[in-house]
Amino acid sequence: MTENKFLAWDWDERCYKKIPSNDVVEAIHIAWNYEFDVFRAEDKQLIFSGQEDNQGNSEMLKPYGLRLIDFDGYRRLLNIETGEVYFPSWHKEQKE
Repeated sequence: MTENKFLAWDWDERCYKKIPSNDVVEAIHIAWNYEFDVFRAEDKQLIFSGQEDNQGNSEMLKPYGLRLIDFDGYRRLLNIETGEVYFPSWHKEQKE
């Protein structure tokens, strides 16, 4: 079994929780849904915070090839290389 790459900070319980995904986008979406911050498991380095602004998050996410942007009234993750905008499972892209 592979080790978890990401942890979420549970503000209520004041402890780290393992995120059940090693995909950075999915890990952020899981944690964000609970309003948790995301950390690298190996060194507990903060990589995403829903309380941080887009610029601050984008700096932390740069090593993962991601930025946080405003898109259609919501904050979204953007793949810097491809321009793909990622939508969490609970809020799928609206097709026109």
